[in-house]
Amino acid sequence: MKRTDQVVTRDKERTCRAILESAEQMFADRGSKASLADIAVAAGVTKSGLMHHFPNRDALIYGVIEHCITRMWEEIHAHIDLSENRPGKFTRGYVRALTGGSAYLMDTFNPGTLLATLGNPPGIEALYACDAEKLSAAFAADGLPWSRVLMIRFAAEGLALSAPSPYLTSDDLELARAELLALTEVD
Repeated sequence: MKRTDQVVTRDKERTCRAILESAEQMFADRGSKASLADIAVAAGVTKSGLMHHFPNRDALIYGVIEHCITRMWEEIHAHIDLSENRPGKFTRGYVRALTGGSAYLMDTFNPGTLLATLGNPPGIEALYACDAEKLSAAFAADGLPWSRVLMIRFAAEGLALSAPSPYLTSDDLELARAELLALTEVD
């Protein structure tokens, strides 16, 4: 019986992930016009199956934003070089991910895409506050002066926002990325 429970749980997780990924793509492609029925079809579930996991549109949007935050952390950690055993390792991973290392984050930070489209469903402020606290703790534990971390972090986020625009060339992005990475080295 335990094995059956594990299979059912795994299927629920897989279904939920399929719904979130389909919703994320549909919202990115169609904006707020994406219907729950279309998202269900894209995820390979019925609309009632979608509603089983997410009882209303706000719950689905909340779930998508939470999924985006989780993916952001995964992308940052994927860009951390574990061989860099010196202060600034997390910050360097953050800069790498946001300035061209992660197509997912470049798309997520683009002001015309997903997060701008989704807006602020009820309860999202608490999710953002929790993530902000977690992010601040990771930066604080990174061993760099806080004022430098702030400058690097928000410069990387600004580059991610500007990257898809004609105001930031790929050469300028690479130059700025190199400068930000250099700032992560402790004198």
